[in-house]
Amino acid sequence: MMAVVGATAIGAVQRQARERRIFTGMAMLIATTVIGGFGSFALRGMVDVAKVPWWVYVHALSLIIWTLLFLAQALLILRGRADVHRQLGWVAGALACFIVPWGIATSILAVQMGRVPPFFTPGVFLLLGPLDMLAFAGLTMAAVLLRNRSDWHKRLMLCGTIAMLEPAFGRILPMPLLGAWAGASATLMQLLYVGLAMHGDVRMGKAVHPAYVWGMAVIVARCVLVEVLGHMQVAASTAAALMAG
Repeated sequence: MMAVVGATAIGAVQRQARERRIFTGMAMLIATTVIGGFGSFALRGMVDVAKVPWWVYVHALSLIIWTLLFLAQALLILRGRADVHRQLGWVAGALACFIVPWGIATSILAVQMGRVPPFFTPGVFLLLGPLDMLAFAGLTMAAVLLRNRSDWHKRLMLCGTIAMLEPAFGRILPMPLLGAWAGASATLMQLLYVGLAMHGDVRMGKAVHPAYVWGMAVIVARCVLVEVLGHMQVAASTAAALMAG
């Protein structure tokens, strides 16, 4: 009997360690996507660094810091430092409170200055950033509220971070060649990342956690809202008014 109990306990520890490695791997993949996407975009000469407004740099820097914090949090759990993880979580929460309004303001200012990528209409682009930020905010807030339920917390945090990867994918994918499918293609990449995390549950012999279903639903809803609302006359008129000054 004691041998059975001991084997069960060892198995549980091994499964927990494996799950932590999966989440750390996802965090590394996200960090590579963000840093590689923005970094390669600059190295390819796709942006005139000297002409980028300061508020765009602040926005980009805040997202990179979030990504590195997310990776650090995963590594802390992997190494058994849940105490430091919880303390750093308050820093991450404060940063999230900055990222959301600043990201929304950055999108509005970009439209106002006519900095709209050619593969998006002004109306669509006006809504894209704010809805990305709201999707991130909603999933991250839910994760914070469920922080005492680690299975929900870590999965919702992962989905929240994936929900704001659209700009990074926009710098990796050949967006000008995708035309009207540019936004949907970036969303498909986000869903692919959530799918990879879901596969982690399956590999461990678990049912796919409902947190991933909620994450996918939010990401899909954001894409649908952008496409539907962004092509409405009110969005086009608002964008035109902003661009006209």
